[in-house]
Amino acid sequence: MDRGKSLTEAMKIKLIRTGGFIPVTKSAETEVSLTDKELVSLLEIIQPDPAVSRIKDGNYYELSFGTRSTPIDLEKVPDEYKALFSKLKSDLKIIKRR
Repeated sequence: MDRGKSLTEAMKIKLIRTGGFIPVTKSAETEVSLTDKELVSLLEIIQPDPAVSRIKDGNYYELSFGTRSTPIDLEKVPDEYKALFSKLKSDLKIIKRR
């Protein structure tokens, strides 16, 4: 095995949307194959700008994978991942509270 290459691993990612005028939490999940390097790069690019204040009644997104979860800005998603995030966004379903 070539130790110089990052291994691509299948992993589940979950897009979670919170907020909105009627605050409802929605989520969608899919499996992707990304190297550690690709995932780290993607997360760096789609981080929300901390200087931008939250908008009242706005929707907020986070990406959950493994045991981690991080806020993201869907407006910053690179072209090569737009189809993936578009599908996740269209698949969002309400999370029922128990």
